[in-house]
Amino acid sequence: MSAYITGLAALCIPHEGRIKPFWHSLRAPDTNWSVAGRNYPDTSNLFGDRELVDVSEYLVLAGIQTTLFRCASYERAVFDLLYHHIEQNNRPVPNVQPSDLDDVVDFEVIQGWIREWERAGRLKQGKAMRSWLNIEDP
Repeated sequence: MSAYITGLAALCIPHEGRIKPFWHSLRAPDTNWSVAGRNYPDTSNLFGDRELVDVSEYLVLAGIQTTLFRCASYERAVFDLLYHHIEQNNRPVPNVQPSDLDDVVDFEVIQGWIREWERAGRLKQGKAMRSWLNIEDP
């Protein structure tokens, strides 16, 4: 799979028809961004190409020169944050709280992915990931 913008960087990029979760601007250069397959885990083994958004028009309009043009959807970006920090590193997610995002990011969708991949034996820290989302376990 090819690299895509994810994590906090993805939450700073406007997606057509959606309210951007973070008010921050995306800073150039792309070496500072969370990029799956470079400095962040690539969850394509779980998603394939689903939940990737073409943000090339925004990047051109913002005057940001990069070879990247794909970005995780807001939900996939949050999942990638949880996967990186909780599943892979068993650490809290830094610099963001669920209340920063829950008005524009669909946590129920993320919960569904977590449960699906837990049942398939592909996640070990699903309960901790759901806990971060503040979703009660049944």
